[in-house]
Amino acid sequence: MTDIQRSDFFVETVDGVRIAIREVRSDGVPDRVPMVLMHGTRIPGLSEFDLPVENGSLAADLAAKGHVCYIVDARGFGRSERPPEMDAPPLPGAKSLARSIEITRDVDAAVDHLLASTGQSRAAIFGWGVGGTIAAMYAALWPEKVSHIIGYMMIYGGAGTHAQFGPGSAWDDPENSGHFNKAAWGNYAWNGLELLDVHWDRQIPIRDKSAWRDPAMLEAFRQALIDGDPLAATRDPPQYRSPNGMLEDLFIMGARTEPLFSASQVYCNVMIARGEYDGLCRVEDMEAFMGDMSNAESVVFWNRPDTTHYVLLDRPERGRDDLLRALDAFLRP
Repeated sequence: MTDIQRSDFFVETVDGVRIAIREVRSDGVPDRVPMVLMHGTRIPGLSEFDLPVENGSLAADLAAKGHVCYIVDARGFGRSERPPEMDAPPLPGAKSLARSIEITRDVDAAVDHLLASTGQSRAAIFGWGVGGTIAAMYAALWPEKVSHIIGYMMIYGGAGTHAQFGPGSAWDDPENSGHFNKAAWGNYAWNGLELLDVHWDRQIPIRDKSAWRDPAMLEAFRQALIDGDPLAATRDPPQYRSPNGMLEDLFIMGARTEPLFSASQVYCNVMIARGEYDGLCRVEDMEAFMGDMSNAESVVFWNRPDTTHYVLLDRPERGRDDLLRALDAFLRP
């Protein structure tokens, strides 16, 4: 079995923010495209991409295939530098911290370091949720640095109003419908661990959740969320912080159907991965994304039935193995 090596370090962005990176690689000779793994809206990178349980690390799976992987914590998340405002209580009405366009600077710092360390000319970027949107946005901004992007359960915003983010939703401003409810959400949020439990359980269509998801996977995910915030254990029950910039961008794409970028500016190879039971990534939105993507080198749409938003962490036979095979084929030279 291939030995997997891990190392943790920081890179600095062009605007002076310290961003935490975990490198995951095999002890062999990595000979495939290096990869940056970008997390989603409220959850830092290690929670999604490198859990210390069987089948819990996409990064290790990719490394075993010959990819050098950098797992990123965006500014304000996990082990990365947080804005000073996050040391004070959330401020209702304040602007959301760490918008997606700012996070492209974090991705850029990771990509530049990865390319320099591997001697490669281009990287692949895997993004979860709005992290997938950021991956595509980054590819549009710096096409010369990107060979592949994978939008996993991503959102684009080109279709009709999203059912979860329309008028009257928790994110909608009751005084100015169609705008993010800054008064309720403020600049950042404290998140309870129960959000993960409820969201994941709701998508599993059978009563016995353990038959679909290893209970150890849920516990490892929950522990990673606690470990990712030094203040999490100071609250009872534990909670962790996340800036609201990606959440506001998610609302804009969903409720106002406004893409954050034009998919026509994406020139690399593109893979979209969607789970049938995922309420975030919708077929009509991905069809709009693919319809706008007139210049991509290639496009693959993995849309497997009977899968959840968390298929990467579900039991292998529940779609994880199938997705890994499709991903490996997509990334082959």
